Amino acid sequence: MAIGSGSAAGLRPYFTVLALGIAGLAIPDTAPEMIASAARQIPEIISNPWVLAICAVLAIGEAGLDKIPFLNLSMETVSVWLRPVFGALVGIGLGANSGAEVAVVTGLLGAGSALSVSLGKSSLTAATNVVPEPVTHWVRSLIEDFGALVLVLAAVLLPVLAALLGLAAVAIGFLLYRMFRKAYRSLKSKFGNEKDKQAAARAAREAQSDTGGNASAWQSLKLIASGTDPENPDPAATRG
Repeated sequence: MAIGSGSAAGLRPYFTVLALGIAGLAIPDTAPEMIASAARQIPEIISNPWVLAICAVLAIGEAGLDKIPFLNLSMETVSVWLRPVFGALVGIGLGANSGAEVAVVTGLLGAGSALSVSLGKSSLTAATNVVPEPVTHWVRSLIEDFGALVLVLAAVLLPVLAALLGLAAVAIGFLLYRMFRKAYRSLKSKFGNEKDKQAAARAAREAQSDTGGNASAWQSLKLIASGTDPENPDPAATRG
């Protein structure tokens, strides 16, 4: 359950807490054992009405801002590191009833899965900002909304499936991050080489200009040594 919910937190942390809190309140003890057992792992603090209300407001705001070009990229500078924190806290809460050792493990699983997915999400957000038209951002953001919903539902209803989906999301997130880093380094190297070429060309022009100036001075000295006026090197003109 920690991997599935952690991966969901890597996409939509506030929505993840909100959905888990609602599930903790809504699922009765008479539900099938697998579902009831998952619901019992949800900490009571998440189901607090005040926590749910705050997370609902934040979830709506996050989902809306994520669909606005450039503004979503600015938000990512903080959210990319905030989402793993939520993943860790949710993971710790899910394992708290089973002891401190289990809570540490589930916290690490939640943080690790959220971090990988979060890095992938930030990379994809940065890539889509290359095309500032809104349709691309809406499609990407809606896919992330749907992915977070599926992961949270699976974490509560089918924990084993949630773990598999979470691992797939972790792999995809890591792959997107690697692809983005590779593309970024390639572009940085390309533009860096262009700047080096421009600097070298500028230095060559300056050196050529300096060489030309030195050559002119040397020619003037030679004319003076031969008794010729540097300003009027034509002998006929001098004799006239």
